[in-house]
Amino acid sequence: MPKFHFEIVDGYTIEDPHGTDLPTEAQAKTLANEIARQIAIDIEDASVTDVVVKTDQGEEIYKTSVRNGE
Repeated sequence: MPKFHFEIVDGYTIEDPHGTDLPTEAQAKTLANEIARQIAIDIEDASVTDVVVKTDQGEEIYKTSVRNGE
């Protein structure tokens, strides 16, 4: 099963060294969107801007914005 890494960008990149095993890229993108929505709920300021999904080989396959209030 492929492993995907979910990095949080807030001026710095917070790396995900362990990653998450998921069957498909589509599921990784869905999870990234869920993470971004939860961050928007939990963080009141706009310091966190993106959630980036990378493959185990380091290839960026998806980026979603964190938008407060959405």
